[in-house]
Amino acid sequence: MLDCAIVGGGLAGLTAALDLVKRGLDVVVLEARDRVGGRIENGILDDGQYVELGGQWIGAGHDAVQELVERYGLMTVGLPNKGNLVMRLRGQAVEVPSAGDGPALSPFEVSDLGQGLLRLRRLAQRLRSDAAWSGANDKWLRQDLRRWIKTNLRTQGAQQRFIEVYSAAFGPMSREATLLEGLHQVNSGPDLESMLASNGGLNQRRVEGGMFEVCRAMAEDLGGRVRLGAVVDTIEHGERSATVVLSDGERITASNVISTLPPRLSTKMTYDPPLPSWRTETAAKVAAGNVIKAFLVYEKPFWRELGLSGQSSADEGSVRVTFDTTTGESERGLLMGYFEGADADSLSKRSVTLRQRSFVDSVVKTFGDVAAKPIDYIERDWSTEPFTAGCHGAHFAPGVWTTNGPVLAEPEGTLHWAGAEYSNRFNGYMEGAVRSGLEVAAAVARNCA
Repeated sequence: MLDCAIVGGGLAGLTAALDLVKRGLDVVVLEARDRVGGRIENGILDDGQYVELGGQWIGAGHDAVQELVERYGLMTVGLPNKGNLVMRLRGQAVEVPSAGDGPALSPFEVSDLGQGLLRLRRLAQRLRSDAAWSGANDKWLRQDLRRWIKTNLRTQGAQQRFIEVYSAAFGPMSREATLLEGLHQVNSGPDLESMLASNGGLNQRRVEGGMFEVCRAMAEDLGGRVRLGAVVDTIEHGERSATVVLSDGERITASNVISTLPPRLSTKMTYDPPLPSWRTETAAKVAAGNVIKAFLVYEKPFWRELGLSGQSSADEGSVRVTFDTTTGESERGLLMGYFEGADADSLSKRSVTLRQRSFVDSVVKTFGDVAAKPIDYIERDWSTEPFTAGCHGAHFAPGVWTTNGPVLAEPEGTLHWAGAEYSNRFNGYMEGAVRSGLEVAAAVARNCA
């Protein structure tokens, strides 16, 4: 009997498996796809250039992921730090100097900036949804906006960067601007948070060769312990052991089972005995994210010749954020963007040709007619992937995470849960998946002691 059977060969599953093997335990990783990586995947263009169809960004504080990158001798690259960002607001495109042209933020300033932005976004959401609260706090909401910024962002670097990007999005911040006016701007304008993430000096990085290279290296370390094309239908779990039943009828028994399926997808599997009703009801409320990640390929990265970074943000259109993800010394230019939310819901049901045309229409409005004729288009609609059913991460409805989110990660006897959605830190990120895998591996090891 194995010590642990792991369902899913994404970051959480591979991390847990490697940690358990290091502790001397006998494991198997059962991956339904014909590859490892889960929501991390590479696509290859006809010129050999790769595109990252899934998770790719490594941000500040993602220490566990960075440790994996370094362990396997891989390198990271940052966002292009030359050229201006393009903001499109109410039909007009304006250029914003890149954060790379100014001083870099310290880790403390990055954290300060992120927390200040989160507070502003939550206030904007409450202003929109809670009229009684807005009325009761009218005097407070009419305080000077700059005063609010200085009160809620403690470092000068974060305050300055915040004002720079805010002004680029909504026009110069007048001395008379109030917090109320600012919140109305946030609710009606472009995605300020994405704008800060792309242009606010947040030090987002990605792995040379793609994050998939990390997953590939992890799987190679595990060798024959990773089984591809192994679709799990049923998990029979008891007090002392559990049995995983594959779609072909094969039964694998282990002292413990780790499931790395996202909460809602996990409810599609059969459990014997059935899971508690509170768990299935909560998991059903955790909707999978809906994102179509897409790339336009150009003969060359034309935006660089125009003094632009390729990064953009807009307040309308089916693709509202773009990044330059051209790799290495490739002559071709790669412009990456996302269809998200309602646009992804609608366009997922339409043709690939229509989605390409919609992406092109968006970038033409931002960059001009020079963007009208890409030579190729590639995409990944994660909502149509049967063993994923959505990306980036799952969406916890209001109150769901606070009430039941943390306990979703609690084991059911010999059945354990791991993954980005089960982590109480960096939830929904690759970092959360790795940390969750390590935490669950430690719990399994204690059970086997």
